[in-house]
Amino acid sequence: MNAGNSSSGWLRALPHRASKRNRPQGRLDLIGLDMAPYRAETRNSTLVPLIAAVMIGSLLLVGLRMDVVRMRYAAAQAVGLENQLLEEKRAMTVDLLRLREPTLLTAHARKLGFDTPEHVIHLQAGTKADLEAGPRP
Repeated sequence: MNAGNSSSGWLRALPHRASKRNRPQGRLDLIGLDMAPYRAETRNSTLVPLIAAVMIGSLLLVGLRMDVVRMRYAAAQAVGLENQLLEEKRAMTVDLLRLREPTLLTAHARKLGFDTPEHVIHLQAGTKADLEAGPRP
């Protein structure tokens, strides 16, 4: 029994590119042989632009995603800064109202040496004609 003779009929029908000299003679010669009846060949001329287009598209998507993350980070920082400035404004408003309080102003004026006036002079409000005429000589 020769293994090469019994399988030689169906081996000749296999689609391969072996020359007449290199035809398989036994079972070990089948190693590495393409057993598929039909193999579609792709051309590099259509595959390379397709791969390039997919890579460019994916890089564009990654770039857009990075911009979105960067914009969200900047917005979060701006909101934090806005909250900080609002808190400072509230503190300054409270401080301004405290400093405008009449009793505090009176106490602060006494510390600086100001006294209550002895004489109060009331000025009459002039009419519109007096204001337009200007100061009197």
